[in-house]
Amino acid sequence: MGGLTNHQALRAATAMAVEGLGFQRDLGTLESGKLADLLVLDRSPLDDIKNSTSIRFVMKNGELFESETLRQVWPVEKSAPVFTDVDFTRPPNRGN
Repeated sequence: MGGLTNHQALRAATAMAVEGLGFQRDLGTLESGKLADLLVLDRSPLDDIKNSTSIRFVMKNGELFESETLRQVWPVEKSAPVFTDVDFTRPPNRGN
């Protein structure tokens, strides 16, 4: 819609955005020594940018989680956390 290819849009949202913020030393691309919070997708966003929401796994701080259940699958398997003090059926209180 904005005249970018899917690849250009993904780069603008990742590596180029990080570069604009000045964090390219630690973030934005997959390289040895950089932090690697990332998503594993079921479908390629290069084929259709809407596929960027087809999230299969999330890696956060070196731990891999199933996206649908939040069950940790690597480096050790753990059950998903239980959220007992949060009511996801009600909108958050924004202090209004």
